[in-house]
Amino acid sequence: MTDFITSRAGSGFSGALFRPPGLKPIRGRVVLVHGLNLAPASMDPLAGWLAGQGFVVARVELSGHRDSFRELMRITHHDWVADIAGAVAALNRLDADARSAPLSGVGFSLGGLLLAHHARQTGLADTWSGLALLAPAFVPRLGHGFPLGVLPRWLPYLSLTPRRYRRWSFCPHNAYVALGELMRSHMARVHEVSPSSGDAKQPRCVVLVHPRDELVHASRLADPLFGAGFRQYEVQFLGGIHRKWNVPRHLICH
Repeated sequence: MTDFITSRAGSGFSGALFRPPGLKPIRGRVVLVHGLNLAPASMDPLAGWLAGQGFVVARVELSGHRDSFRELMRITHHDWVADIAGAVAALNRLDADARSAPLSGVGFSLGGLLLAHHARQTGLADTWSGLALLAPAFVPRLGHGFPLGVLPRWLPYLSLTPRRYRRWSFCPHNAYVALGELMRSHMARVHEVSPSSGDAKQPRCVVLVHPRDELVHASRLADPLFGAGFRQYEVQFLGGIHRKWNVPRHLICH
C-alpha cells in the first residue's frame, strides 16, 4: 500500500505527497498536475503507480478545485502558477536523499501548460530533468473566436467530463479567462527563450496527444517553436488505441 500524506495551506503546497512504499530507493521526484475542472484525486491512481516505481510524487490540487466553487469564479492564472511553485518547493524540502533525486513533471491539459510555463519561467533554477505533457493546452481550440473577457465571469458552462472525474458540475467563464491569460503569458515566454541548443542542463519534453483531439490543436503542438528552451522536444500522436467515446477525445490521455 502506497503511503501518502496530505499537505494543506500553510506549507505553501496544496495536494497529496505520495512516497514509495517501505524502503524502496528513491528514483526521482514528480510534480503531477490535473486539468481544468478535473477532480485532483482523479490523478491518484497514476500518482500511486509512480510511487510504486520509486518516485516521490507531489500531486497538486489547483486553486479553484478544492473546497469552494466561488474560488474558481475569482481565479487568476497567477494563482495556478503559484500552485506549481508550491509543489516544487515541497519536493525541495524533502530529506537530503530524496531532495537530490531528479525532478520531473507530468501534467494533463491545463496541468501540462502550467508545467511547461514554470519550467520556462525558472530556467535552470529548478533543474527539471524532464516533462511528460498529456494533451497540453498550449493551443486549445477554444482560444480562437471565444469571447474571453466579454461575457460575465460567473457565466457557467456545462462540463463534458465524465462525472467521476469532474470537480464541479459547471465551469465558470472566469476559468477560461484565466486559461487564456496563461496561454498568452506562456507564448510570450516561448518567444523570449532561445531555441533549444542541446544543453544537457535543459529538460527533455515529451508531448502525448491524440491526433484528432477535439479540444487541443494537436497538429500545431508539433511546431518546433514549442521546443524552445528544451534539450529535446518530441510529440507522440496516440492513435488507434481508444474506443469510440461519447465525450471529446481530449480525455483519452486522462
